[in-house]
Amino acid sequence: MQAWILQQPNGIQALSLTTTNKPKPTADEICVKVAAVGLNPIDYKLTDWGYATWNYPQIIGLDVAGSIESVGENVHHFNINDRVMFFADPRTAGGFAEYICVKAIAVSRIPLALSFTDAAALPCAGYSAWIAVHDKLQVLAGQHIAITGAGGGVGGFASQLAKLAGAHVYAIAERQHHSRLLSYGIDAVICPQQNVALELIKLTEDRLLHGVIDCISAKSGSIMSALIRYNGHIVMVANQFDRVPLLATTKALSIHEVALHGTYAHGNPEHITHLADIGNNLSEWVANGHLHSMVEKIVPFDKLALALTELKNCTHSGKIVVHVSS
Repeated sequence: MQAWILQQPNGIQALSLTTTNKPKPTADEICVKVAAVGLNPIDYKLTDWGYATWNYPQIIGLDVAGSIESVGENVHHFNINDRVMFFADPRTAGGFAEYICVKAIAVSRIPLALSFTDAAALPCAGYSAWIAVHDKLQVLAGQHIAITGAGGGVGGFASQLAKLAGAHVYAIAERQHHSRLLSYGIDAVICPQQNVALELIKLTEDRLLHGVIDCISAKSGSIMSALIRYNGHIVMVANQFDRVPLLATTKALSIHEVALHGTYAHGNPEHITHLADIGNNLSEWVANGHLHSMVEKIVPFDKLALALTELKNCTHSGKIVVHVSS
């Protein structure tokens, strides 16, 4: 089979499209014929960082959609040709290939009305956004929620999910993303170059924010924490605080972390199954037209490395999906 293999963690230039052996599923796994893969910033970052458990040369890639080619002997709830998607275990990765094996408990079903292209855009960014909005913030109707880095995958899905929950949503993003975000029904989009604090104070009529989802950095999160009301919440996605942003006994903020990549290494089977449940929900919502997959560009498999470079250079808007097979 064909696969994109990282020879050593030396950046995107260390990737090559290579012929390698097709994997075989263990008893609790399924083997998926990959139709499409979604790209995320973590993909090009891992070409630099590598992963502690990887044995080089290593097939990389985490967001996968395709059809089941074979099943392990202990797998009884999936059948050959079932359409599925999943977030691959980062310890083994392997998504940027024509075939990949994955634990059956991690897999979500793709509705017939949903394309492989749209499904492949969902796992990494969509699951992280769901965890931030529903598991951590537990957003309620009428709340005021701000999302930094809303032009990216997690921020874009989080903006949509918070709006679907009935919140007033304020997305902070570069201007190239504004029209797309507004098309999702977001209440307001603010440029980082504007006076974000003043804009949010105006939008909330001095009542400040119930919660913030920060998809940028600890510095960004620290700045945003000043705009959260008493007993409010902040969810850190892209980075964590090295110190608490506010003095103790002031606003009693709750600080949350989203660490999707730790699910396999530190979680239990129930946490992995939860990801599959999130995937089932997201795919149904996209299929029903309630949620936008944000796919803005589709590229062929042999151009994957070039697409990662485009992603790294931030010249795109929305999600990039790679077609692997028809």
